[in-house]
Parts: sequence; C-alpha cells; structure tokens
Amino acid sequence: METAFITNISFPKSLDEVLYFIDMRGRFDVEEVLEESYVEWTAPKDARIGERAFFMHSKTSIDTIRSLKKQRKEMEEDIDPDANKVLIKALDRAEELYQSIGGCVFAQGKVCGKIIVDNVARNDGLHWRSVYYAPIDGISLIEPPINIGEFRDFIKISRTGAITKLDSEQEGKLLSLRGL
Repeated sequence: METAFITNISFPKSLDEVLYFIDMRGRFDVEEVLEESYVEWTAPKDARIGERAFFMHSKTSIDTIRSLKKQRKEMEEDIDPDANKVLIKALDRAEELYQSIGGCVFAQGKVCGKIIVDNVARNDGLHWRSVYYAPIDGISLIEPPINIGEFRDFIKISRTGAITKLDSEQEGKLLSLRGL
C-alpha cells in the first residue's frame, strides 16, 4: 500500500513560461516549496490526508535551463529589452537553484486536506497537465537534500509523470538516508 509520494518538479519549458512565473508569481515552483510551509501541489488523485509528500527538483531541469539560456541569447534582438533583463536574471537564478537542489529530494510535507481539482495549468498553457492538487502543510527542508543517486536503487522516479508513489518500505528507506 502506498503511504507517500514524490512530486518531481520540472522547470518551465519555454521563455514565455519563465516570464509567466516571474511576472505572475515572482518565483519558480521550487522556490515556492523552499519558502512556504503550506502549498497546494500536484498530487495523486487518490492522495489521502496524512500521506507524506516529498518534493524533488527534476534531474533533467538543468538541460531545460541551459537550452532556454541558449535560446534567449539567440533571440536576444527580438526580445523586449526589459523582458530580456528579467530572463537573464531568472535563468541565472534557476541555474543556481539547480546547483543546490537539482536531482534531489529537498523537502517533505503532509497532505492536510481533500484533493482539489483545478484546471489552472491547462487553462494557462503551462507545461504540466495535472488537474489534481493536494493541500500540503508542515513543509520542512531536508538538509542536505537527498540526491537521486542515493535512492535510485530502491525508488524508480516516474519518467512519464510528476508523481512517483512510494510504499512504506521505500518511504522508510528514503527517510533513513537523513535520519528522519
């Protein structure tokens, strides 16, 4: 029986999406988890109150960040100068964040309410398509973050979606890596 899940946070897939996050929210998804103790986040549609949620910054995000940096540079003359300045700063910050938590489980929390169905990602044309979100509170950072290399022998992170469900043995092994 699943007792926990990892929600794998990827990076925005386009320069427009980077601007959306910075203009609309002032920060990237991973920063929201790093800074808040409560979020409403992508979750399995059957997530239950009390279930543990682990937050991971996807291993492949660095490829996307570097690709967008290259794309921004190639398109520099066609980008509004103010937007270009925002993109340069945001993509540099994204790369710095990746250096500290990329490819790692960096926080945990607990589902504290019923699943919320919301089409915001689809309606706004964002890179993820899930409509299922769970209210998650008690978010705490895991120090140091747990790199995928430390758990890939007993947890296979989903390559087709953001959610990887864990059974109680996997959850216990993951927690034991940091004495949690």
